[in-house]
Amino acid sequence: MSGAWINFLVSLSAVVLMLVLHAFLVMCEISLVKFRYGGGNAQALEQLKRHRGIARLMEKSDQTGRAVRFSKTLCTVAVGLLLMPLVSDFFGLFESAQVPERWLVVLLSFVCATSVHFLFAEIFPRGLAMRDPLKAIQCSYRVLWVFQILTCPGMLFFRGLKRILFRRLGVDVDDELNPLDLDVQIRAMGEDSHELSPVVRKIVNRALQIQELVVQDVLLPRSQVVICDLKEDFKANLKVMKEAGHTRFPLCRGSLDNCVGILHIKDMFRRSGSLAAADLVKLKRNVATFDLETPLETALERMLRAKFHMALAVDEFGGIVGVVTFESILEELVGEIQDEFDSEEDQIRAIRAPHTYRISGLTPIHDLEEALGVQIENDEVSTFGGLITGELGRIPARGDSLSLAGMRITIDEVDERRVISVRVVCNRSASS
Repeated sequence: MSGAWINFLVSLSAVVLMLVLHAFLVMCEISLVKFRYGGGNAQALEQLKRHRGIARLMEKSDQTGRAVRFSKTLCTVAVGLLLMPLVSDFFGLFESAQVPERWLVVLLSFVCATSVHFLFAEIFPRGLAMRDPLKAIQCSYRVLWVFQILTCPGMLFFRGLKRILFRRLGVDVDDELNPLDLDVQIRAMGEDSHELSPVVRKIVNRALQIQELVVQDVLLPRSQVVICDLKEDFKANLKVMKEAGHTRFPLCRGSLDNCVGILHIKDMFRRSGSLAAADLVKLKRNVATFDLETPLETALERMLRAKFHMALAVDEFGGIVGVVTFESILEELVGEIQDEFDSEEDQIRAIRAPHTYRISGLTPIHDLEEALGVQIENDEVSTFGGLITGELGRIPARGDSLSLAGMRITIDEVDERRVISVRVVCNRSASS
């Protein structure tokens, strides 16, 4: 066999390999999309979740989507680059044939690459995945795993460049859509010609992402739960409830571990007679419990069906670790909810994670020291935002972080002149 034929067969094999790899990536991608949006049956989904490799791809959907997109791009570029010498080698196989001009070789390579790639690396594997997503992902997931390992350095490099570029453009990297959602969202755009407002688009994006959340993600830790204690007298409980300003409280005997139900303020005031003489146990409502790993959409569905607004969250040993509220789930969809009784001036607000707070940049230093039990040795600034700016020596950017006085500080919101809000994880709990 002549050298020309060997070169031609090597180039042809390389092109076929790239097409096959691209086809496997498409099969894996379409299968993941179908299972992500309920396209596969529940039994097949449970079978996949028992497979560690596939389950990890489904759990890390953002990372998986980016890996698929990057790997498909590499395969497509490789096919285009390999086809040009392949076409040239094809004409060189025949001594009587004259090699066409370069522009014609480029044109033929483009036509061949487009036709072959679209038919055999896109349409055909997409059809296979839609017909049997379970079998398709079982056959193709290993290819994606290999690409994830091989392309990891490149993805990290380009991800850093993307963050820099997005920051220059004023785009929030966290708002980037999951690549696995693109098919569904593009199809939805074709079904509804109405333009979505920014608010509606944000809610839709949050609704798509809620499938990745569990009860633990919206948990209010037990250290921050205000209870109505049956072991305390009525006046003490009433004072605690007035200060908290909530409408529902776990009714407990001593601690949250002995919760007997949920007490609603309306039930107390609807009864006739003296409040002090009320039997709180008779006024209680039933309480639901959720495991920490319960999917958030499952918890929402159960709470809507049973008309519960508050439930207990338990760990694998049955211990109560906090509460989940209907409002906390809705906030994952629409953002923070405030009513007319919520304080607009609450500059230090505990959030769900332990010892974690959302703090305004305008918070006075002395208020911060008192609330968090920290000591800050800096008399040159008066606000928390000024302190952070002074420590960094510049106006911080969103996402910047630093450690200070036993606090791990992450910038959440900032404008051109000042720090608006930060998230703080404190090594010690706030003082009461």
